[in-house]
Amino acid sequence: MSVALSHTLELEVPSTACNSLRIIDMSTYVSGLAVECETLEILVPGCANEVVFKDTDSIPLERDFDNKYSASDLGIQATNVSTPGEIPDGMYTIRYSVAPNSVVNVIYYHLRTTNILNEYYKELCKLQLSQCEQTREQKQKLDDLRYIKSLIDAAKAKTEYCHANDQGNDMYNYAKKLLAKYKTGTCITCN
Repeated sequence: MSVALSHTLELEVPSTACNSLRIIDMSTYVSGLAVECETLEILVPGCANEVVFKDTDSIPLERDFDNKYSASDLGIQATNVSTPGEIPDGMYTIRYSVAPNSVVNVIYYHLRTTNILNEYYKELCKLQLSQCEQTREQKQKLDDLRYIKSLIDAAKAKTEYCHANDQGNDMYNYAKKLLAKYKTGTCITCN
């Protein structure tokens, strides 16, 4: 009886700055088994086609890679610009495979929330909070912002842990809508 050995592929996609998407190879590779034909495919939200990176490209996909991808790398900004563009928030589909690629592969759904969280933190910074009892208006603003943050966290969990991509996307869009409403000075959790 023979046991087929195979690599166990795993990626991590941590939160990063607005102008990069970081992907880390956390895979377990079988000793003595070749790692060949590494391929990383990234479907950016709003794009019809994946951007494909091969082990022979300028951004290496060597074992244990830790790569940052710019807007230019992802094909959403021209390559000849001096200022790096923002990487959009939203649902990313990330596929990683090694030979034989049809057998040894993994798919991740990553809900990027970097930009919306930056907006959330800016609004939180605007609050004039003290160590004393907060005013009714301050409490209301805190409640509104906590609710928005909970929606963002829940959207990420629905996507990345529950694999309920549609629900995660809907929750993210609702949080984005509420944050925009909050920024106009409208109470969002008032009864």
